[in-house]
Amino acid sequence: MSRTTFKLPTRSHWVQVSPVSNSQAKFSLVALLPYPSRRFGISRQLITSGLLVALLGVLGTSVNAQVPSSTPLAQTQDTSEADTVPKQLLGQWQAKDPTSDKLFTFIFAPDNNLFFVLPAPDGSSIALKVGYRVNPATQPMQLDIQLSPEQTALTIFEFTADGKLRLDLDGLTPGQSRPTAFQPNTPLFDKASEATTVPENIQVIELEAFENLINQGAQKPEDEAKNYMYALTQVQQAHYLEQGKFAREIEEVSIGLRTETESYRYQIVPQGDNTQNVMITAVAKEAQLPSYTSAVFVTQVNGKVTTVAQICETAQPSTSPPAMPTAPIAGSSEIQCPAGSRSLQLLPSRSKNASVEMAGGEENG
Repeated sequence: MSRTTFKLPTRSHWVQVSPVSNSQAKFSLVALLPYPSRRFGISRQLITSGLLVALLGVLGTSVNAQVPSSTPLAQTQDTSEADTVPKQLLGQWQAKDPTSDKLFTFIFAPDNNLFFVLPAPDGSSIALKVGYRVNPATQPMQLDIQLSPEQTALTIFEFTADGKLRLDLDGLTPGQSRPTAFQPNTPLFDKASEATTVPENIQVIELEAFENLINQGAQKPEDEAKNYMYALTQVQQAHYLEQGKFAREIEEVSIGLRTETESYRYQIVPQGDNTQNVMITAVAKEAQLPSYTSAVFVTQVNGKVTTVAQICETAQPSTSPPAMPTAPIAGSSEIQCPAGSRSLQLLPSRSKNASVEMAGGEENG
């Protein structure tokens, strides 16, 4: 079977999720992609690492890393190490979720290509392609993961005496400083194979610069605003599910979006203690453009705590965003846009096991 390579759709986005602290290191990577993910038959959420990556949604399971027990190899700085370390890194490295036996795999390939191979619920897998660089001359050794030309995550790694890879993924986020030492719960990866190619039956998805994707195909300024609002809303839903509260600032979720563009200003407007709802606005800077408000609410649907969201667009051009939408009643996922605005496509709810399908928009007042 020939391999198909996909580019991430316009509404893909990066999400930062803080790792959960417990006796076993749980790495957390919430991978979110809106509706196009259904085209690939892949679920929306993966909990794997603190690494911030733009992904197709994958499975919603935890990968519990072993607490390292191996002794690291002494790091030398002779000239041969510049060649031996990159060669030793090449191949497939895996960590297994002991509760499900599902594997999370890194494939370090020549030409500075790195693939994340992730399992899908139907038993298939996808491979996410990024770039990488190593610096073996430091202690610990340094690894740069290049998510895009403008987004690089900095971390450290080492090889243990028994051939495992210790790789720090704790809270790994582009723009943050590189860790200087390993934590007690830093995960270990086993080398499963020397192979450096992705199997032919696995789909490869190439990650591109986030803002290029967000703006790709956005022929009008309002298209940009809709894409930004969609991404910010989805990120807030993921942030709540992981941390029990909404982010108060765009910078807090670190998804690569600017707070201001040529045509719009974007802002998160906190509500109360930020545990029940949140408001996001896109304010037009030009009188001929509409403005937008998005709201995310915590509710219960069929007895399950979940988040529901709605984006509202002013019915007429306006430099003032719509007011806060009306919260859904108990047991419902319906959010009412305020008078003078219309609802865009209903955003899916986010819970562990359920989602709400899209609905068409309507104008109010």
